[in-house]
Amino acid sequence: MPHQNGVAGHNCTLKDMVWSMLSYSIVSISQWDEALKTAMYILNRVPSKVVTTTTFELWTGRKPSLRHFHI
Repeated sequence: MPHQNGVAGHNCTLKDMVWSMLSYSIVSISQWDEALKTAMYILNRVPSKVVTTTTFELWTGRKPSLRHFHI
C-alpha cells in the first residue's frame, strides 16, 4: 500500500544500518538487537532530507548533541 512506503523505507534503512554495523565489526549476529537499538538511536538524532527536525527534537523540544558520535 502506498501509505506504508515511508514505514517500509524506514525499516529497510534500519536493516541496512544493522547489517552494515555487524559486517564491519567483530561481534556476532546474536548482537542484532543491540545493533538495532544503536541504529534507532542514531536515526532519532540526525535530520533527514524530508524533515529538518529530528525525532529527538520533536520529542524533547531541544536539539540533540552529536558530540559523542564516533566512527
